[in-house]
Amino acid sequence: MPKFLILVVLLFSTPLSADTEQDIRRAIDYFAEVWNENDLVVMQGYYHEDFVLINDTGVVTRDQHLQNMQTLVNDGGDRGELSHSNLTVTRLGDDHAVAYGQISLTFEDGSALNSWFTTVYKNTPFGWKAVLTRN
Repeated sequence: MPKFLILVVLLFSTPLSADTEQDIRRAIDYFAEVWNENDLVVMQGYYHEDFVLINDTGVVTRDQHLQNMQTLVNDGGDRGELSHSNLTVTRLGDDHAVAYGQISLTFEDGSALNSWFTTVYKNTPFGWKAVLTRN
């Protein structure tokens, strides 16, 4: 096998960088930050164009999900402060990864909504984007 071909095979069979976990953790941290700032425009960039949310009521498309978030922002009510914990990130092939952990929305009255989430990410030229979330 020619040396060039061996190099090409090695380059394209190399697993994702060791920074994958850190990159996804940063994306999740940044999402929580912009959620807490009510920055819907920036939040939109977190989601891949093919994003779907799966919850107890069914499947929600990206556009529906963004519209629901816009309604929450426009409502002006207490949306809660978003945080996460117990985060685990695992690579799924060359350009996908999954993250799961706990999320919490803490409201001004001291109450909290706590749940678990799982999100599949796709590596794009613009960074890791959420493709599917279940919570």
